[in-house]
Amino acid sequence: MNEPVGILLTAQPNSLPNYSLWNLTLMFFIFSVAGWIWEVIYTAITEKVVAKRGMLRGPWLPLYGVGGILILLLLTRFQSNPLLVFVLAMILCGTVEYLTALAIEKFYGCRWWDYSTKRVHLKGRICLGGVLLFGLSGTAAVCGFGPVLNDNITRISFPVHAGIVTVLSILFIVDVVISIMSPNTGRGITYEINPPETEKLESGKDHEKTKE
Repeated sequence: MNEPVGILLTAQPNSLPNYSLWNLTLMFFIFSVAGWIWEVIYTAITEKVVAKRGMLRGPWLPLYGVGGILILLLLTRFQSNPLLVFVLAMILCGTVEYLTALAIEKFYGCRWWDYSTKRVHLKGRICLGGVLLFGLSGTAAVCGFGPVLNDNITRISFPVHAGIVTVLSILFIVDVVISIMSPNTGRGITYEINPPETEKLESGKDHEKTKE
């Protein structure tokens, strides 16, 4: 059985799950792959293109993995209050997504997601629909499938568990190193950063002067 050192999330271990570092690592990959599958399907429906989503080459989106693990680590203590978990998951994931988008834009000069066409968004980096979905999925993770997934992973023999995590971690690290230097781009994957309205207006004025 899987018996690594656990990470205690609360002062009430009898009522709340105890997520070990090994379990959290495997769950990170599960959430990352699930997020990638979701985005491939969503993009195929909304943009009519089957695209290998994300900066990385592999079938994973670490933003979903990081968000999922942060939710379990920080919000499990509020498991008895689903509404609070929902609100906090929205704030937490919205903040992570916004800051990640901002950092990527500054470093690469383009976007790997763009919500500018959504009715309610913040500079195209996050949108209302997205944070609501994060809130729902975060609540489901804390109050539902997170503990169940944790229990099932714990039933895997430790040598097998460790082997899976080790292989995935090596592949992931190699992917990150390669993709930092040469990120995954293309139609349905990357988007241009739309200039502010003031820049559009100034550009229009310059164009008119040129014509004169």
